[in-house]
Amino acid sequence: MRKFPLAFAVGSSLLLTGCLGDVMSIFCEVGEDSDHCYQAVAVQEEQPEDCSKIEFGPPRDKCHLMIAENTGDPTACDGMEGGMMGYSKEECLAGVWKNHMPDDCAGRDNELDCRNAYAKHGKGCGEGYMRSKSTGDCAKVPTKEECEGAQKLNPFCEGTDDDIEDKAANDLNTMKDAATGKYMELLTQAIDDEKDPGKLAGLQAYKEFLEKSGETLESVTATVDTLKELKKIFLDAYDPSMDIEHMPVDKILAPGLVDKISGALFGQDPPDNRSRAEDGLSVYEAMLKRQGDIDYLKKEKLGRLGDAISSTLKDKATGQLQEAAEGIAEGIAGTAFATVGIVDHALTSFKEAAQKEMFVGLAAAYNRRRDAIEQSSPGLSPEEIHARTVAQVKDDPYQDNPNSGFVKYGNLLENQDCQDSSNPLCIDNRVFWTAMDKTYRHTKGK
Repeated sequence: MRKFPLAFAVGSSLLLTGCLGDVMSIFCEVGEDSDHCYQAVAVQEEQPEDCSKIEFGPPRDKCHLMIAENTGDPTACDGMEGGMMGYSKEECLAGVWKNHMPDDCAGRDNELDCRNAYAKHGKGCGEGYMRSKSTGDCAKVPTKEECEGAQKLNPFCEGTDDDIEDKAANDLNTMKDAATGKYMELLTQAIDDEKDPGKLAGLQAYKEFLEKSGETLESVTATVDTLKELKKIFLDAYDPSMDIEHMPVDKILAPGLVDKISGALFGQDPPDNRSRAEDGLSVYEAMLKRQGDIDYLKKEKLGRLGDAISSTLKDKATGQLQEAAEGIAEGIAGTAFATVGIVDHALTSFKEAAQKEMFVGLAAAYNRRRDAIEQSSPGLSPEEIHARTVAQVKDDPYQDNPNSGFVKYGNLLENQDCQDSSNPLCIDNRVFWTAMDKTYRHTKGK
């Protein structure tokens, strides 16, 4: 009689019970590439805790990242270590925020933890759930009966700003009604109670939009659905999840294969000021491209806002009404509804060799000044040091480099911002100094 290996016999019995992950794990123990085998099992089963079976850091980090990106569960990013060749928790979360929403948590074992992570990031708790204003946690929306009597102390019976349109429905007819009546009172109270900075900024801009629209577009119909859509657009416009401040730079500055082999064989020289400055420009370029994507998405939101205002009208004034609504919103929200094309100009500004030296010089000036401030004021936080560095470089760009030669990089600071000028020698202040800060911290291992 033919005999079968023990692993096959055990695996066959597990297959009959449907435990495919357990079967695969058995073969991972005897396979040649156990790390990637365990990774495949964990990803297949969507179990981030199984990533701990992986011995080496990079595939273990990628295991967490793949599960998070596949499921939309931000808690799967917990436990990531990062480091060279690995993936950072910030990079993992960026993929989740970009492609998923709180409702992707539905049905997961840790559903509330998953929804809480979205809520803390300003994306809300999802359909059928609400966030307590006192605790910040998510829970299912309680029924009317659950909020009566002794249950009135339930923190989820407090109400949220998501239902203010329904509460004021009987008093709504026009934009002027929304800007002057009960709805405005409820919105003002929601703003006073809001603690999330991004959501607060969105609600404040929305309130100002209603006030100006009540004067300019006073007779325009303001239904409950229209106001909900308008409010959501403003909240989305201030969603911080895609901001460049959250953009990881380790992959941008990771050495190539040849550099890694060379460094392993011969050691690596510490970065000099020029290489650090050039690294800063590499990050600046990557962040400008990300900012361009953000600007484009926000411009689309501005178009949605105009559509929401004019969707109920079919006369010839619809186009003019849409433009008026967009103009009001853009004037109030500023960079939240940025103009597409700004970044394209900034990206081309430092490409030419003769001009690039000025950008290298400015980045190097930032690094020299920050080095000096860190040495003289070690007690300051990184944020305070960065702010002080930017201010001092703008005030005196040659403070640490009196013999600057012919490369007058200070001219970049005297010229208008790329957002306001067509001058090829300019920087986008939204992006440049953030890139310098994150590159400096990366280089210093902070």
